[in-house]
Amino acid sequence: MKGLNGWLRQLEGNQSAVLATLLKELESLTTSEKSSGVEVGQVILKDANLTSNIIRVGNSVMFNTSNIPVTTVSRAILNIGFEQLRSICISIKVLENVLNDNPSDMLISRLATTLHAAAQARELVSHKTHSVQEEVYVASLLSNLTELLILASVEGEAKDFTAGISSVTPKDEKNSIAEKTLGVSLTRLSKTLMKRWRIEGMVHDVLQDLSEKNELIEAIDLGTELARTALFGWDSPEFKKTIERAADFKKKEPKDIKASIKLVAEQAEESVSQYGNVALSGKIVKGEVVDAKDSPESSAKKPEKTAEKKPLLKPEPAFQLKALQELTMMMSGDFNINRVFKTILLGLNKGVGLERCTLAFFDSTHLKLASKYSQGEGTQHWLESFVLSYTKSETGFLYQLFKQNQTIWVGSDEFKAYVTHLPNEYKAITGASDFFIAPLSTEGRRIGVIYADMGVSQRALTPDLFDGYKMFIQQARMALTVLASKSK
Repeated sequence: MKGLNGWLRQLEGNQSAVLATLLKELESLTTSEKSSGVEVGQVILKDANLTSNIIRVGNSVMFNTSNIPVTTVSRAILNIGFEQLRSICISIKVLENVLNDNPSDMLISRLATTLHAAAQARELVSHKTHSVQEEVYVASLLSNLTELLILASVEGEAKDFTAGISSVTPKDEKNSIAEKTLGVSLTRLSKTLMKRWRIEGMVHDVLQDLSEKNELIEAIDLGTELARTALFGWDSPEFKKTIERAADFKKKEPKDIKASIKLVAEQAEESVSQYGNVALSGKIVKGEVVDAKDSPESSAKKPEKTAEKKPLLKPEPAFQLKALQELTMMMSGDFNINRVFKTILLGLNKGVGLERCTLAFFDSTHLKLASKYSQGEGTQHWLESFVLSYTKSETGFLYQLFKQNQTIWVGSDEFKAYVTHLPNEYKAITGASDFFIAPLSTEGRRIGVIYADMGVSQRALTPDLFDGYKMFIQQARMALTVLASKSK
């Protein structure tokens, strides 16, 4: 249990303190009538990742209606405009600082809810000036930064805190759990960090939790509740209560405000997809309960449901494109091979539409491959069970795979020759006899394989799926080439 001073030391060594400097510079420039796009661009250009992501956002459909390619920060700033530039920069930096190589499901969920809450808060004050709207957005986002940093921490106390909360745990209850597991409440730790990092503005008023709140702080609190209770479902009692509060706040009918809130959720999802992290895509809210720890009220009123068939996974070309774009940016930016591989598996699963996929690496003996990352329904146990044998023999399946160095489709006529060498262990592990597999190697050294199939629905593989699969295999091989060049 680290307590206040222990966690201050822990988090002050974190790169997130850089946010304070960036926030001050952006606030000064974006709110000044005398500042220019060139000055703002100079601030952004100090950070390579921020630069690449701002150019990406400037090229998005949301901001580039002319569809003329944007290649410079100055042009991207013109497309985005000063009004939203600060909130977009801060959103990008928050994501960068808290998303580690292996983010927990809880961290992903809370990140998505935090961004959703900020978007709802901004919409609640849409009658105010653009600068006020952006101040509300940034304050909402920063008020949750400390919790996100804790969820991203690998410390034992942080893991205990993560295990004790759910996606829908209210703030007061989180503070109580934090005091027991971390030795300090989130609110107290947040207040102190904001002061130590000299982050000024509305976020301090949000963290004060005053009994009498002005309109802007009320909007932030209400935005937080809209995002939280939406996780119970659009038709849940919890969300309906918050809708009534929002209707009173906006002086509108509940049915009218509900449509507006859903639209903001969709827009927030679209915005997140432009910030350069596909792990958050589809995570904002779907109007369905996403957490097992529901409130007693909603649990008591829930009718028993008969088992429903899940919809079949379908290719999502837009997601596939986003994943490929992100991979391209990774190759030239802050290269992280683990993030590259995870993005490739996400792209294969959610973009291409392959139901199950895994990346298996050779062990130290180079006689076995074991799953390191997997993606798709029912693949959780593959991290233990997906183990393949490598036989140094002309009749060995993997031996031939690496010798030919070819991406193959087991089950198609084109690659029949490989099937004669296929051992029974593959079908025993996955239950599939129709699958894609590709060898990964660099500079003559065998690294591993990427496997994919449609083993959930048992649908047949298709040439279109194979084409999509090969596109991501090409990215994986490029990543290994980049890694080899950086290690020299």
